[in-house]
Amino acid sequence: MNQIQFRTGSPPGGVPTTVGGCPLRTAVGAIGGRWKPLVLHYLLQRPHGFGELRRACDNVANKTLATQLRELERDGLISRTVNADARRSVCYAPTEDGMAMQPVIRALVAWGNRRLEQAEQARAALVVG
Repeated sequence: MNQIQFRTGSPPGGVPTTVGGCPLRTAVGAIGGRWKPLVLHYLLQRPHGFGELRRACDNVANKTLATQLRELERDGLISRTVNADARRSVCYAPTEDGMAMQPVIRALVAWGNRRLEQAEQARAALVVG
């Protein structure tokens, strides 16, 4: 069975032709999904191996993480390096395009922190009130 989404020889940036030139759809297509922003967040801190990422992402299923990593690699946001050690371990790191996502990921983290603070304040108001 030929699955095109795993192909790594796609055009630069992995921009599919179905995007229709919409920049927002292109961006969401590249980083959308449950795990991709989290993976990028960890990789922007430092390169990680597969097992490190799996543990950092709350033990996401191996197949799911592998798919997300392949898609990020296909879209040119991360690189995959196979180490020449006895285990043939791999190391994932952000590419230049991946590094350009740093302000976006930081903005998402800041927004998430504000949401967590609002939820905490709402809980405290319920307890007091």
